[in-house]
Formats: sequence, structure tokens, C-alpha cells
Amino acid sequence: MSTFPQGTHLHLQSDLEKLGERLIRFGQALKSPDTTVGQLSKLAGSCGIKLKLRAVADSEERDDE
Repeated sequence: MSTFPQGTHLHLQSDLEKLGERLIRFGQALKSPDTTVGQLSKLAGSCGIKLKLRAVADSEERDDE
């Protein structure tokens, strides 16, 4: 088992908690239809995630038109 200098464990826990909070906000933003691509990109970046999006045209005929 590794030993940590005093206070390191609490610092690591705090950093992980902060990352967890950012990941939750990112996940909630992904679910919201009102979130812009810019907002998603910023939230992803705050979590250390590089967001790559690609738009593809839908070639099928839609019934709701």
C-alpha cells in the first residue's frame, strides 16, 4: 500500500470530487436539447475531454413533414 504525505489524500479527493461535478454537468448538458455546441465543447474541455462532432445529412424521407 502506498503512503501519501499528509494532506495529499484530501487534495486528491477534492480534485476527484471537482472532476465528478464537472462530468455530471457535462452529462446533464448532453441530455438537454437547449445546450449549444459551444457550451458542450467548453464543458467537455473542463473535464479533459476533446469533443469531436460530425454532422451527417439524413437522406431518408421523413414522415413528419
